[in-house]
Amino acid sequence: MRFACFHVGNLQGVLMPEQGARDAIAQSHFKFLPQFNQKKQPLRISGSPERQKMGLFQEIARSLVGSNGTGHLGQELRELKRLGENDLDDHWKDRDRLLLLVNSYDQARWAANEIRNCWSSMQDFVYHLVPDNIQTYIEDDFDELAKFVKPPDKGALNRADIETFGQTKGKILVAPMNAIGRGFNILNANGKAAFGAIYFLTRPYPHPHDTQAIAQEMNRRALDWADKADFLAWQQGDGIVQRAEKVRQLAARYWRSVEQRSYYKTLRDNHELLAFPRFDLAATTAGLVIQAVGRLLRGGVPFRGYFVDAAWAPKSAARKADQVNSVCDHFLEKMAIVPTNWKITQNTKSPRYPNSTRTLYAGLAK
Repeated sequence: MRFACFHVGNLQGVLMPEQGARDAIAQSHFKFLPQFNQKKQPLRISGSPERQKMGLFQEIARSLVGSNGTGHLGQELRELKRLGENDLDDHWKDRDRLLLLVNSYDQARWAANEIRNCWSSMQDFVYHLVPDNIQTYIEDDFDELAKFVKPPDKGALNRADIETFGQTKGKILVAPMNAIGRGFNILNANGKAAFGAIYFLTRPYPHPHDTQAIAQEMNRRALDWADKADFLAWQQGDGIVQRAEKVRQLAARYWRSVEQRSYYKTLRDNHELLAFPRFDLAATTAGLVIQAVGRLLRGGVPFRGYFVDAAWAPKSAARKADQVNSVCDHFLEKMAIVPTNWKITQNTKSPRYPNSTRTLYAGLAK
């Protein structure tokens, strides 16, 4: 797999789960689930102006809730509960919880507050993640500090406490993808993944001027250049010094080209420099998605995943709601065929990826 910021080669067998877990994971599925406003226009968050995003999150939350819980969120909770009650393999028992992913803590608060406002019977069961308060104070500061410290938001959950969510009364957690994407085991009392379903309310997109991300991409590209015997720098110049200088020049040229990127439409392939930014963006995003759904695979169990932001497949989202699942297009399709032969709505295969990758993730998007 070739990720722009995840330097992953062929996966080794030591990463493989046991066969029973792989069979269970293969029961998982993804679905494109765009929401629409009152004018039947798809709600797109990613790429929208910042000043509009709060309102868009509120619209999406209202649409997912429906009339006091009759929308998709309520339907999903009831379906997960039904699956748990009829589960002979303990794959779904006590997993009727939903994880909603956004791009920031502010967005998490907006979405959670709107869900609570629209769904009165669930107000005490909806949480949103907040960053840990790492500041420390001496005892004499407390009285003065109390004058200024705001009481915690309703339903606020500190990031440090996230692994306890399965032991709370919470049913819905809204959190930033980057804050929860890896490193946490959020389990229920049975030692299985606490969440049964995950919703991607936004499509992550890297900041175009993130120096760290550019450096990660340069590291990835350097590995590609080193593996290509007929790369331009190796064919020009005599000796190590001249070739190293040529590589330095090409790297500087590559860096400048990355800095000039902004929107998706500005991403252009450069075969000479082995640069395929649209593919890399899809692969990197797929890596983030895989990390996120990893929270729902703990204990070798399946999950149900939903892509909500219309930006995942804008052409499909523009169609009527009853036609939306008939075609998979644009970024969602590109992401689907990158790391595995996932199936979103069509059976798309790519023979370039290692068997270990397909074994782990091929069944996730059925």
